[in-house]
Amino acid sequence: MYQLTDEQKAALIARYSGRFQVPLLSYGTVRDYCDSCDNLPWLSSVQNDLKDLQRPWTVKAALGLVPLGSRLLEIGAGQPLVAACLAELGYEVTVVDPYDGSGGGPTEFDRFVQVYPKVQILRRTFQADLPELANQTFDGIYSISVLEHIPAPELAAIVKAISFYLRPGGWVFHSVDCVLEGASAEYHIEQCNRIAVHHDVLMEGMPVDRDIAKLFERARHDLETCYLSAAGHNLWRGAQPYETFPFRKVLSFQLAAKVAGNGRLE
Repeated sequence: MYQLTDEQKAALIARYSGRFQVPLLSYGTVRDYCDSCDNLPWLSSVQNDLKDLQRPWTVKAALGLVPLGSRLLEIGAGQPLVAACLAELGYEVTVVDPYDGSGGGPTEFDRFVQVYPKVQILRRTFQADLPELANQTFDGIYSISVLEHIPAPELAAIVKAISFYLRPGGWVFHSVDCVLEGASAEYHIEQCNRIAVHHDVLMEGMPVDRDIAKLFERARHDLETCYLSAAGHNLWRGAQPYETFPFRKVLSFQLAAKVAGNGRLE
């Protein structure tokens, strides 16, 4: 476990707290990744795939959106590197993850509980009315490379559970792996649309642009768009022959929404 020094904590808070801008819809950029390499190198060099962009982006998004000392919940954390970093910065962080290996995630629940004592880790599938979270609400709920793995019929239930636990005025923010070109691109783009639509369903007619097609078209022509590297693709390929897992262009789709005073997302 990487432990932040007091100087590192102060520097991150000074740079990002209340200052980091998080659009309602965005995609990961090389500029943001390089900023993370400069200021959060322990999170931007873990495994050579998109999580090296998404993990530090999530820390910066939390600092930008949610005041220090707030209560945060992470859905499907796997190894809770981001949750631990946020706990070091002064947030109260809970992780909800089944730790059953689904989606390629880890199973080392007992080890994580021991290694990350500042994080409350629940071995559960995220849903409303969890007994361990009875009568609890959170100021922010987030996920990192999780929602792309949720089958379409279950997405609505996930977003409903998010709304159940978010307090009025709280934030939800996600980063999602999305294949923009290549094998499975059609599914991934549709999945990003579903994610946005399910969050929109909980809104109350707010005039928010949720046009995923326009966002991805902009990404295609943006030199700054950060894609999964060849090394990251090879990591994802694992033992599969290249012919069955050819290269594809993958970016990080990012969404943020705020809960209105009536408990609906805006």
